[in-house]
Amino acid sequence: MLQLLQHLGSGETEIAVVPAPGPQPGRVLIRGTCSLVSLGTERMLVEFGRAGWISKALQQPEKFRAMLAKVRAEGLFATVAAVRSKLSQPIPMGYCHVGRVLADGSRAFSPGDRVVSNSPHAEVVLADPRLCARIPDGVSDEAAAFTPLAAIALQGSRLLAPSAGDRVVVVGLGLVGQLAVQVLRASGCEVFGIDPDPDKGALAAQAGAEVFVLTEGADAVAAVLRWTAGQGVAGVLITASTSSSDPVNQAAQMCRPRGRVVLVGVTGLSLNRADFYRQEVSFQVSNSYGPRTDSASDSAAANFRQVLQWMAAGQLKLGPLISRRHAFINATSAYSALSSARTLGVVLEYDQSPAASGRAMSLPSPEGSGLGLAVMGAGNFAIRSLLPALARSGVACSLRSVISIHGANALLAARRFHAAKASTDPATAWDDPSVAAVLLCTPHHEHATQAAECLRFGKAVWVEKPLALHEAELFAVMDSARASSALLMVGFNRRFAPLALRLRDELRRLPGPRSLTININAGVLPCDHWTLNPAVGGGRIVGEVCHFVDLLRFLVGHPITSVRALMRGTDGQDAGRFALTFADGTTAAINYLTDQPAHLPKEAIVATGADWAIHLDNWRQLRGEGLSTLRASAGWLRPPQKGHVEALRAFLTAVATAAPSPIPLDEIEEVSRWSIRMQGMVA
Repeated sequence: MLQLLQHLGSGETEIAVVPAPGPQPGRVLIRGTCSLVSLGTERMLVEFGRAGWISKALQQPEKFRAMLAKVRAEGLFATVAAVRSKLSQPIPMGYCHVGRVLADGSRAFSPGDRVVSNSPHAEVVLADPRLCARIPDGVSDEAAAFTPLAAIALQGSRLLAPSAGDRVVVVGLGLVGQLAVQVLRASGCEVFGIDPDPDKGALAAQAGAEVFVLTEGADAVAAVLRWTAGQGVAGVLITASTSSSDPVNQAAQMCRPRGRVVLVGVTGLSLNRADFYRQEVSFQVSNSYGPRTDSASDSAAANFRQVLQWMAAGQLKLGPLISRRHAFINATSAYSALSSARTLGVVLEYDQSPAASGRAMSLPSPEGSGLGLAVMGAGNFAIRSLLPALARSGVACSLRSVISIHGANALLAARRFHAAKASTDPATAWDDPSVAAVLLCTPHHEHATQAAECLRFGKAVWVEKPLALHEAELFAVMDSARASSALLMVGFNRRFAPLALRLRDELRRLPGPRSLTININAGVLPCDHWTLNPAVGGGRIVGEVCHFVDLLRFLVGHPITSVRALMRGTDGQDAGRFALTFADGTTAAINYLTDQPAHLPKEAIVATGADWAIHLDNWRQLRGEGLSTLRASAGWLRPPQKGHVEALRAFLTAVATAAPSPIPLDEIEEVSRWSIRMQGMVA
């Protein structure tokens, strides 16, 4: 199938042939009929891609500051490599997609239903049912394609909370601004639109708005106050895109007492306190189409349904907002004209003739030799860590396939790492007799089931942690491992790091009781990050702290006998402090912290005894106190050496030589069991 991709590194827009997605539990599979280019967002991405490195940094100051913190914590070369990897990965474009349901794993829709979703520009998509709505009869496909953008306008309007008859201002009459004018008019409001483009002003006037064309030296605040006889408006919706803070501060000056200013677009945010203080004006930033919840009334889907009802009732007129139509196969030509001031809605139309929609595609890769591998999952970890480490492992391998539910991810990873196939179908790995081992990098909730399936087909399997999210599925996959002749290994890479091996050897040489502490500067994740979702990611303890449970198990060399939670975070970030005891009497602490400054080291390990201490600093340096001969370094010019290459090398060598798993099955089960229990502990 065809999908539109944007290369952020070069600015190139590409129509790529990618494997089509297949049915998935909880997802809606849709064959596209048309989609709408989101002019503001997509033009911004195209212009960002075409910009130079300095301009890219200036456009995203927060990310630039985060990059500087990463330099301090992990070094220049590691940071440059991460940035280059990020920019080299093309992204899907678009979020206004209309089509017909092919299959629905969520049971919310039926095959054949016409639906709109926030999916990207592609012939076939997998949609989140929470961001998907059935299209009423009488609403055309191309009109329905405006739904996500109209829902953005509606969400901003709802935050203004106007009453029927209230006077409100819309600043910026681009595509979202035009939709906001119509949404507010449909809600019974009188609307005043502001924009420097007289053509856009005329279009808003056709929709019933009073319009002010913002020329140089013109006073928009005075115009609004004249319109309201000096009383001010109930609220101002800002849909403009500018680096200036003037629109926000002027909006406050336009408001009546306790008016509201809602930002939907992108502006500077240097707020003038006096402008807001004088009239007790509130300011809020709108969250695109609304919350991603299952609520029937307060959700993005509810906003989708509302704007579709207005379309069906004829209260939203979308025809005048369409500037051009393009066949999807020619979509790249549409993007070359996005900078035109006269462009508003650009509709992409999909060919409805029977098309190739295979879930696997062969690539012109050189015939490889050595151990046949398949990779399942092509997200950030696979692309930036695992596959590069595989290339450096030194073991002769042939990458037979890269598999992901997202065809574009599979294709891009397969291209970059010279795989023979890209696929969205796991059976591509099961059915290929040349595949000896599978590397699993899929979402956490899929690991146990997929690992058991690999073993059932006689494929050795590397499972990127965690192995399981619940004890029942852990026991099931361990039963599969013990019944199979194939090898199971979990990607606990830190025990294979050169400095970890040196630390273990030193600890075994030193007599007497000892104590170990691991401090992890984990940082803060977005509150809707998939890792924090119990059903998908399972939480950060089972998903990441398991690494450090395994590392301690390796360093101590004796079973864990107990774990206590000394502290658990209450901010939804899964922070925690844990005390562990081992069979030989060793005690240890894991401090998984989410509130530390970003420039501090990510990981620090301290081992102490009666008259000595050993420090492992962020996988760069090992140094001893009271141990004059102990000093080792991984090199400050290199990224932190966490054992990825060494762990993969050990796994692949074991598979090739039919040796046991480099991590004993009993230890895999022990570490996984304790990590699962720790996730549920409270202090």
